[in-house]
Amino acid sequence: MVASDEEQIERIRDWWSENGRTVIAGVVLGVAGLVGWQGWQVWQDNRVASAAAAFAHLEQMAASGEGDVVERAQAVASAHDGTSYTALAWLIGAGAAVEKNDLDTAVAYLEQARASADREQLVATVDLRLARVLWAQGKHQAALDRLAEPPAGFAGLFAELRGDVLADQGKLAAARQAYEDAAAASAGNGLLQMKLDSLPAAGEES
Repeated sequence: MVASDEEQIERIRDWWSENGRTVIAGVVLGVAGLVGWQGWQVWQDNRVASAAAAFAHLEQMAASGEGDVVERAQAVASAHDGTSYTALAWLIGAGAAVEKNDLDTAVAYLEQARASADREQLVATVDLRLARVLWAQGKHQAALDRLAEPPAGFAGLFAELRGDVLADQGKLAAARQAYEDAAAASAGNGLLQMKLDSLPAAGEES
């Protein structure tokens, strides 16, 4: 039996009475979710823009040598933690600490940079710098540990620095092998060849 227009309207009224609030609530939540997402996007964009501006100022400070770059780098990294500029700020701070011969602070900042790095290439760059600072501290094994697993594209750089550390330890055969690995992994360079030439021939190491 086909319901009359009045019966259909009454059924709609009954349904709305039972379900209308739920429907309205769902619509409100949907709109709020959309507005919230848009608001989050705006907040995220503003956050990144703020981090970029702070990092640009930090770079200017480092280039000019004015102000306490080490302290400022920590402030920028902490204030903008979670952005792509965090690791870069720690790196700049580490470089400034090295210039002050504050190697302990440089190591601490580089560890922070590594923990904040979100790209393999950046992690590799941090490991190279960290190995150099550890080597400068006389921590040869710690430096070598950082160079044990080079990512793709960094094998030559890691091997060359490994050779430097080993040569400084007097492990000349191992150093020669590392330099040869570096030459095989890359096109090589004049300095690398000079390092190889400075070592005794294979089998003649003391």
